[in-house]
Order: sequence, then C-alpha cells, then structure tokens
Amino acid sequence: MRALLYLYLCLVGLSSACAASNVPPTPGPSPAAAPASVASPKPGVSPSASPGPEAQQAVNQATHDAAQRMSVSDTDISVDRVEPRQWPDASLGCPRQGDVYAQVVTPGYLIVVSGGGQQLEYHSDARGRVILCSQ
Repeated sequence: MRALLYLYLCLVGLSSACAASNVPPTPGPSPAAAPASVASPKPGVSPSASPGPEAQQAVNQATHDAAQRMSVSDTDISVDRVEPRQWPDASLGCPRQGDVYAQVVTPGYLIVVSGGGQQLEYHSDARGRVILCSQ
C-alpha cells in the first residue's frame, strides 16, 4: 500500500510540475514601452538620423566636405539620413567609368546631408573612406 501511495504522490508531483511549465509568463512591461536612450543629434536632425559610434567618423568627414563644397560652416550642415548599407563592390555604389573595383560586398553607410540650399549624398565604407556620390 505504501508503494502505491508513493507512486501516486510521484505522479501528482510530476503532473503539477508539467502543468506549471505550461503557464504563460506574467505580463510585464514590453521592451517597446521602455524609453530608449537617444543621443542628441545636431539641430534639425531626427533621432533616427543620429549615427551610431561606428558611423560617426564617416558622418564627420561628409559634413566637413559638404561645408567646404557649399562654402558654409560645418555647423550649417544638417545630417538628414545615415543608413547602414552593403555596397555591391568597392566602388561603394558610385563607380566611375574606366576605374576597376574589387568585386567584394563592402559594408558602409549612406549619408545624406544638406545645407546652403543643397542636398548631397555620400557613401562610405566601414573603414572611414567617404566619397561624394551625387549632388
């Protein structure tokens, strides 16, 4: 009789353990509800356009080049967009006729800046090389 009672208690314990694992977790605050920390962008830049630290060097080079081309101060240039990209080759998506480029996918960034009534598009690689792609 003791063996049956012991067996019964083991089965009840096992079934309650299995039932407990099927209980959904208690809802808590969703990760989307938590406030995100956003770096302070330049004036006129939306938080989505704020570059990450790995892109900052390329953004700085692009804004400096754009300021020189537009004959304005670096502070008069606004960063409109910074997007990570996988360029199809070493031309960074801006091949020049007659040049030869390594045929390797090149990670980098699309950087769009504006100032002085113009908007410029720069392409970069992950190593900091930045080129003006279109005006």
